[in-house]
Amino acid sequence: MTGKTKRILFTRTLNEEQIEFGLKMACQIDHHAFIRVDLCEIKSEELDLINTGQFPYWIFTSQNAVRSLQANLEHIQLDRMEKCFAVGQKTANQLSEMGITAEVPKRHSAEGLSELLSNQSDNSFIYFTGNLRQRTLINFFEEYESQYKEIKLYNTQLIQPKIKLEDYDAICFCSPSAVHSFFKNYQLQNNQPCFAIGTTTAVALVDYADFVMMAEQTNVFSLIQSCNQYLNS
Repeated sequence: MTGKTKRILFTRTLNEEQIEFGLKMACQIDHHAFIRVDLCEIKSEELDLINTGQFPYWIFTSQNAVRSLQANLEHIQLDRMEKCFAVGQKTANQLSEMGITAEVPKRHSAEGLSELLSNQSDNSFIYFTGNLRQRTLINFFEEYESQYKEIKLYNTQLIQPKIKLEDYDAICFCSPSAVHSFFKNYQLQNNQPCFAIGTTTAVALVDYADFVMMAEQTNVFSLIQSCNQYLNS
């Protein structure tokens, strides 16, 4: 397999630096967005709920939720929050730009966060979500009978661009939503390997693909490196 340029499909848009990084590794990357994210305006009653301080433990599982909160920051009293949790380091870093320090579980997944919260379940939570959120944390709240409120901060729309799937040696995914959108219209050709940026995305892929591999780190460059190591070994 060595020496031949491999073609990789990314199910999200990439920048020029990421594409050039792939070319240096003999990987030609095509990229098409399979989801579109629209931020929501926070309703007045939801802002009131946030600002009461009755639910002082805040949970973010997506950078999109942070972006939406940031857009409404002038209406939010951050001092009503006692503790904040984020599934991944990138989400935590984005929160830090707003002056919020977030705890991150060792396993960057909703399951990992549930484990982290298991000894704090008697607190009251606000779970900032999107319209396609998984039920993992909801199941946790219900099992432990935790008080929680769910506030939707963004909508994820599934889109399916037209592609010739047989042209690609591997497919890369960066979110469970992209996985579900992709397989709504497409089926893998000749057991094409699939690569996931993180645990939650990998779990979503297991339902559709026989060969699922995960990046060592949760970023696009690590995902490209994983493809290179597999395809050009």
